[in-house]
Amino acid sequence: MPDNLTPDWSSEFEHYKKLSREVDTKEDIINFFNQHQKAFYLDTFSSSWANMMEAYEAKERLSSDQLNNLEEMQWQEMPESLKLFAYDFCIKNGFCFTGTSS
Repeated sequence: MPDNLTPDWSSEFEHYKKLSREVDTKEDIINFFNQHQKAFYLDTFSSSWANMMEAYEAKERLSSDQLNNLEEMQWQEMPESLKLFAYDFCIKNGFCFTGTSS
């Protein structure tokens, strides 16, 4: 496959890392979550979204029905507590994002 057709994951991580530097407040986190869904799925090697959902399920003591309901929600309709938790887990402390330049 030609180089121009292969996705450049590192530049995508750099892009979202740069955007995340503008995040200061709870509202910023929620806006980042709402506007940049792809950022939460870039880290496919460590399944950060799936791991985050497991950690959130444990933290919030969710039943499997509650977890299923969350997973079926539209992205922007997810609860604020999940958005904040996901940002910390996947972006702020995410494995791939911590490896990018700051």
